[in-house]
Amino acid sequence: MKFAVINTNLAPGGKPAVVATTLASLFTEAEHEVSLIHLGELDLPACDGYVCYQNAATISLTETLASVDAILLVSPVYNYDLNAAAKNLIELTGGSWKGKAVGLVCLAGAHRSYLAPLAFINSLAIDYRCLVSPRYVYVTRSDFAEGNELPLDGDIYKRLRFLATEMPVLAEAAAKIATFDRS
Repeated sequence: MKFAVINTNLAPGGKPAVVATTLASLFTEAEHEVSLIHLGELDLPACDGYVCYQNAATISLTETLASVDAILLVSPVYNYDLNAAAKNLIELTGGSWKGKAVGLVCLAGAHRSYLAPLAFINSLAIDYRCLVSPRYVYVTRSDFAEGNELPLDGDIYKRLRFLATEMPVLAEAAAKIATFDRS
């Protein structure tokens, strides 16, 4: 199966990059094909509803996402919501998400933003008929060891491993649903 792991943090490195790389490696270990995408390395425009869709980076990313079986989004949480880059990503490439399985990993400073991804999940489920895993992984800075490492025996690593195991099952289900979905 083919998966896309997208890091929506626009800054280089950091905790989202660690999580995205860890998640991608779990898919690779399971012998899946994975595209690891860092939005900060792409020259994506802000969605303007027209010209943005003619941008070469938008076209390329849309084609990449259309070719995968499932999409996993790794996003920081700012002001009790996923970052603006995640929202812009959906506005630019939304059609390529239709009917796909989607998994989310959110990173926040503390536990207070735990419900932040719910509006985003609703949008994916309703607007694009995505089959979104309800078991999103919520990560705080206290989940990391020194040097921004995720402990291999820690709860977050175990949850990422479960998400990587669950996504192929959801991707198969989403593909089956798509064969009779007329919406």
